[in-house]
Order: sequence, then C-alpha cells, then structure tokens
Amino acid sequence: MTQNSAVEVAEATIAIAGHLDDELEEALGDRRLSRPSFLVLDALERADGHALGQRALTDRVRRTSGSLSVRLGRLERAGLVARRPDPDNRRSQIVTLTDRGSALLRAARPDYEQRCERLVAALPGGTDGAAAAGLRDWLHFFEPGESTAPRLGVAVASAAVARRMRAAVGLPEASGVLIVRAAPGGAGETAGLRRGDLVRTVDGAAVESLGDLDRAVHAADGVIRLGVLRGVEEREVTVRLVG
Repeated sequence: MTQNSAVEVAEATIAIAGHLDDELEEALGDRRLSRPSFLVLDALERADGHALGQRALTDRVRRTSGSLSVRLGRLERAGLVARRPDPDNRRSQIVTLTDRGSALLRAARPDYEQRCERLVAALPGGTDGAAAAGLRDWLHFFEPGESTAPRLGVAVASAAVARRMRAAVGLPEASGVLIVRAAPGGAGETAGLRRGDLVRTVDGAAVESLGDLDRAVHAADGVIRLGVLRGVEEREVTVRLVG
C-alpha cells in the first residue's frame, strides 16, 4: 500500500465514523438521548447489579474521566443514574442505573439497533463479511484488551508529552513514551524503572506511541526487555510482568 492510499484509507475511516455518529445520534433523537448518554445507560444495564465504578464505566464507554463526570452529572439530574461513594476508593464513585434510566434505555434500544443494522448492511458482506472482520481486527490493534499499567505497574505519558517535559528540563529530544509514576512494589519499580524514564524500545522494537507499548506488553509472555533513556543515559531493564 502506498503512503497516499494509506492516508486515503485513514481519512475515509474517519469520515465514515463521523457519518455513523450522526446517524446514530439521529436514531436516538426522538428519545432526547445522545449517543454517549445511551452508551452509559447501556453499559450500566449490562453490568452486574446494573452498577459500575466510575473508572470501569470510563473504560467501557471510551470517554475521558472528565467528560464522563460531566455527563454523569446531567444523567443524575435527569434521574437516569444514581451515584454513591465507592467504599473501596474514596476518590471514585459507584454509578447505578435507575428504574427511570432502564425504562428510557429499553424504549431507545430498538431504534438504535435497527439503525445499526441498516448501516452495517451497507458494509460488504454485512456483519459476517471480511470487511467487518477486518474492522474488528483493526480495533483490536488499538485496544488489545489489556492495559499496560497493571502489568508494568507504571503510569505512562505520550510521546508528545515526553518531548515537552524533556525540553522543559533541557534534555535533548528523543522518541519514546514517558513513565510518570511507578507504583510502589509494582513490577516496574521492582525492575528499576523510575519516574522520568523514557521507554524507547520493547524487546528491540521501537516504541513511538502509547499503543506501541500497550500492544507489546499485551503480547509479551511474562518477561520483557525495555530500552530506557534516563536523562541522557541509555540502559536496558528486564521486567517480570504481573498477570
């Protein structure tokens, strides 16, 4: 595939996503429900006890914690969800679907599902075709299904943030992602990783994005070798992963 055709495919995918979003928003319009709000209610309805911690809910609906918090406030004021403190995490909340929220979701779901079916029918082969399978595989490329942080025991910032932070302290520019926190006693700290380390390679393969690191950690079989830049000093760190 040429560079131009790769750009065309990426741009076409973005354009399709915009059309899908508009169509699905329209399908929910009669219920005065936005698609992000529908996804929140749907995730809660599918959860055990119709309740989820706010962090788990953030992961399921693919929203930032800040935007989700604002949306939950609106849904709570409308009586569609209820929130209470999380007994296991004082900085978080448990979100529960109310009876009113459940009733609205049940009323909205048929229209949403019918619109999805009509739109996906235009995809070559429909839900069972090669195009749909390719889209699922492509999503898995971006979302392997496992977070880097628990296995490595670190929090990581993007390459763009890494460049800015290194420049701010006078360090030369280098590619990689930045460790901003290592959990005490976690796999990363035990192996010698520290806040400020720039992860440049995993098992010899370049790391240029958070996705690169996440995919490499997900695919690893228990142990990985990280090429790390600490200040201007190159080093290799072997980490025994958790899980």
